[in-house]
Amino acid sequence: MKSIHINNNHPSTLTSIRKHMLEYLLIFSCDEVTKAHIAGVKEFFERRYGCRFAANLTPHMTVMQCVIHESKIDRVIQGCRRAAEISAPFDMELDGFNKYDHGTMYVNVADAASEKIIAIVKKLKADIDKHIQQWSPAEHEYCKDPHYTIARNMTDKQMEQAWFEWRYQQFSGSFHVNEMQLLRRSLVKGDKFQIVERFPLKGLPDVEFVQGALF
Repeated sequence: MKSIHINNNHPSTLTSIRKHMLEYLLIFSCDEVTKAHIAGVKEFFERRYGCRFAANLTPHMTVMQCVIHESKIDRVIQGCRRAAEISAPFDMELDGFNKYDHGTMYVNVADAASEKIIAIVKKLKADIDKHIQQWSPAEHEYCKDPHYTIARNMTDKQMEQAWFEWRYQQFSGSFHVNEMQLLRRSLVKGDKFQIVERFPLKGLPDVEFVQGALF
């Protein structure tokens, strides 16, 4: 039987494949008051310290990020929905500013809320990680330290100045979280994220856990 060889390295083939690769963010948003407060700080960082793009994206916390072919996202959506259904709504508490060594400054999430978020991430990862590892092996990330980013990719000079001026500044906020949102954008330069799914937090019993306890 005659075999047919498809050259996956041909530029036209790679371009066609990449066109159908989309970036997804699973996020927690925030209430309008907190959103405006964080957005104001982000705009200040862009003006005062020259942190490019600090104010570009609406304030949010990323639970999971991946770049995956559009035909493979349904399994991810299914897992997000399941994780949300067995997770209860909770209060998000924000407490002060902090930074990472690689040039990111952020608003810190208090321990109680952080623990709940990490629990949701663990449920999600247990459900979808095998699929993600297969279809987005090098372009995915799960939340490990819940936070709301102010600015990233800051230079040493920008960070030194900003941290000196903000490390002791007070920032507090509290709002009720009752859903996760899934955002999507294409990899075409200039495309913006759009909300494509919402997943209400329902706090339902984990059916698999209940069945295991019964039997």
